[in-house]
Amino acid sequence: MTNPTNDGTLPVGAGILARGDGASIAYRRAAGTGPGVVFLHGFHSDMEGDKALALEAFCAARGTAFLRFDLFGHGQSSGAVEDGCIGRWKDDALAVIDTLTAGPQVLVGSSLGGWIALLAALERPRRVAGLVGIAAAPDFTEDLMWAGFDEAQRREMRETGRVMMENCYDPDDPWSIPRLLIDEGRNHLLLRDAINLDCPVRLIHGQNDADVPWRTALRIAECLVGDDVEVTLVKDGEHRLSRPADLARMIRTVEALLG
Repeated sequence: MTNPTNDGTLPVGAGILARGDGASIAYRRAAGTGPGVVFLHGFHSDMEGDKALALEAFCAARGTAFLRFDLFGHGQSSGAVEDGCIGRWKDDALAVIDTLTAGPQVLVGSSLGGWIALLAALERPRRVAGLVGIAAAPDFTEDLMWAGFDEAQRREMRETGRVMMENCYDPDDPWSIPRLLIDEGRNHLLLRDAINLDCPVRLIHGQNDADVPWRTALRIAECLVGDDVEVTLVKDGEHRLSRPADLARMIRTVEALLG
């Protein structure tokens, strides 16, 4: 397990956080002042994407502590995506926040990472100074996957334990969606009730998002109990929101929360 260095500070640079079950979580950490920033990537993505790297450069320039990491089964972390689930990824995020950060943090979550950020904030409300969701996708396993399956796919899921689904990044490399992801995801649905967070929340969503409907951002805002919630809709924005203008918008949003 990762521990503080001899002078009591947290380790910086690349590292591996050992988990109790033998799994390992790869991370990159930069020291700086607080509040810090933690980036949570999307489904079948990793911590090396444009948004994570842009945030890292921004934090380095202003001397803000920053952390990015790969969820179980993604990037350089151990395991396979097919063996992960929402609860496991939430626990990864909590372990990273508890072990590798100090003081208040601004969580920035992309797609799946937005769902995980909300779940983590609910369990560590005193550690979260703010939250930014980029095309945040809470409940996608139920509302977008299961609800979108036809009867043949649902039968395949029941009989084989998995369904092959189109990969939104590469149509020639379909994703295997295990029953575990769907069934376990039901334990963490957020959009059926109030989301008991009162930290500042900023939601950015593209209206050309073909993967997560932009109205999801409005549903999240409606469920949040806090009043300091703002939704930004980008008319020509797609799911990734990684164009230069998108990255600049994200950074302005984070900077305002840090300020």
